[in-house]
Amino acid sequence: MDGKREIKVFPVSFEVYGYDEQEVEELRKAIVGFIDFHAKQNRPVLAGKAAKAISGWDSNPFVRNKIIDYFK
Repeated sequence: MDGKREIKVFPVSFEVYGYDEQEVEELRKAIVGFIDFHAKQNRPVLAGKAAKAISGWDSNPFVRNKIIDYFK
């Protein structure tokens, strides 16, 4: 065995704010599309790396300000 762990697929369920179901469905499609695109490029979106990237959004002032401005 080479010490690599097997990547598995897991479902994710969470709540998000929105004005209607269509808006939430657009988000779902965007997330699934992002994950599928990278998987097809042989770069799977791993949960741990995604969590680290998302939770670190506020450590970069350029990213933080851009996100805050976008969600105003």
